[in-house]
Amino acid sequence: MQFLYYFFLFIFGLIIGSFLNALVWRMYHGRSMLGYSECPLCHHRLPPADLVPIFSFIFLKARCRYCRRPISWQYPLVEFTAALAFTVIGYRNIAGAATGADLWILELLFLCALASVCLGIFVFDWKYYLIPDSLVLSGVILAAIYRLIFNREYFLDGLWGAGLLAGFFGFLYLVSAGRWIGLGDAKLGVFLGLLLGFKLSLVMLMIAYISGALVGVTLILAKRKTLKGILPFGTFLTFSAFIVFLWGEQLLDWYLRSVLNL
Repeated sequence: MQFLYYFFLFIFGLIIGSFLNALVWRMYHGRSMLGYSECPLCHHRLPPADLVPIFSFIFLKARCRYCRRPISWQYPLVEFTAALAFTVIGYRNIAGAATGADLWILELLFLCALASVCLGIFVFDWKYYLIPDSLVLSGVILAAIYRLIFNREYFLDGLWGAGLLAGFFGFLYLVSAGRWIGLGDAKLGVFLGLLLGFKLSLVMLMIAYISGALVGVTLILAKRKTLKGILPFGTFLTFSAFIVFLWGEQLLDWYLRSVLNL
C-alpha cells in the first residue's frame, strides 16, 4: 500500500513539474496557460505523446520532433525534482495517514502546493533573474492559510519571520540601491518568513548564503562566472526554505549541540 502511495506522489510530482515548466515559460512571455503546448523554438504544436514527463524527453533523444533542435535539460530536471520533492513530502507526512490524523490529505496537498511555488520561483529566478509577484503572492496566501489551519498557535511567529526577512532584504536593497539584492527578494522574504517563522528563517538565511557562496565559487573556478557576475539569490532562498521547512528543527538542534556545544 505504501508503494502505491509513493508511486502516486511521484507521478503527481512529474505532472506538476511539467506544468511548472510551461507556467514559467508562459508567464515570462506573457502567454495564457489556456493555449496548446508548443515547442519554444519552432512553435510547432506538440501532441500529447511529446508531453509525457521525462519519457518524451528520452524517447525524442532530447530533440524536438519537428525542428530537431535540442530540448533544454531544464524540462526533465524540473519534472524529476518536483516528483522527488512530492515523494519526500509524502514520507514526512505519512505519519498522519498511519495514525488517522484529521486533515492529513489536505495538509499533504498544501505542502505539495507550497513546494510547487518554491520550485516555480527557483526556476524563474535562475532562468530569467526575476521573481514574479504573482508567484510570491500565491505563496503568501498558501503559507498564511496553512498556518491558520495546521499551525495556528504559531501564526504570530510566521509574521515575525516575514518581518525579519522582508526587513533584512529591504534594508540591503535600499542601502545598495538594488546592487546587492533585488526588490523581488524582499517580497519573497514575506512568503518564506511566514512559512518558516522567525527561528527557522535565520537557519534558512545561513544555508542560503553558504550554498550561494559555494555555487558562486564553483562557477568562478569553472570560469562560468566572474567576481562581478550575478547569481539569482531567489533560487538559493527557495531551495534552502524547502530544506529548512522539512528538517529545520533537526538542523538547528544539530548546530546548537555539535557546533556551539549548547
